[in-house]
Amino acid sequence: MMLSFGDAAPFIPRIKRAGIPVICQVQTLAMAREVLREGADIIVAQGGEAGGHGSTRRGTLALVPAVVDLVASSGSEALVVAAGGIADGRGLAAALMLGASGVLIGTRFYASDECIGAPGAKARLAAASGDDTVRTRIFDIVNDAPWPVEFTGRVLANRFSEVWHGRESELEQAADAKTRYAEVSRDGDFDTAVVWGGEAIDLIHAVEPAGAIVSRIVAEAEAALARRFD
Repeated sequence: MMLSFGDAAPFIPRIKRAGIPVICQVQTLAMAREVLREGADIIVAQGGEAGGHGSTRRGTLALVPAVVDLVASSGSEALVVAAGGIADGRGLAAALMLGASGVLIGTRFYASDECIGAPGAKARLAAASGDDTVRTRIFDIVNDAPWPVEFTGRVLANRFSEVWHGRESELEQAADAKTRYAEVSRDGDFDTAVVWGGEAIDLIHAVEPAGAIVSRIVAEAEAALARRFD
């Protein structure tokens, strides 16, 4: 069972008593230290490059080895998994070199055949650049989703974000805007509706079967790790 974006302490003991492994996603070293003390079996170190909800406080490249060293020094057998900005085999290879046991990949698999996301959203991911992403709270506000302020969402910028990003207080009171957003979102208008996506979308060029994505990522990582640099 995976926990993220909140205090895991009330839940970890109950989950472990049921014999279920606990995965905790963290965005800082302090968070990693806390869930390690509470008994997390797998710690996902998520950098700010990630799509969807996360934190801007740490980047993947520096956070992952810090969490790896923390776990190693504790004597725990918990595994560390890297997340944020990983969409191909080079990212997997880099995570392994940083000491992670694996990776958690979101955006790349959003743009897969099996994902239940709308085809229009997937197509936008395949056509966009990481330069087109923005971290914002506006899509939580317009959906009346009570996410903690610290955990903003990385999304593809669109007309809605251009109008409302930076005007969060106004949007909280804009009932008409919320009603209109709900209507056009149901119609699949992604000039308004949210498309969650991370900085690694530069590496996504097509919507593909998940199996093909996995096979290619593994092959690319094996090739990267086998390279000689002498």
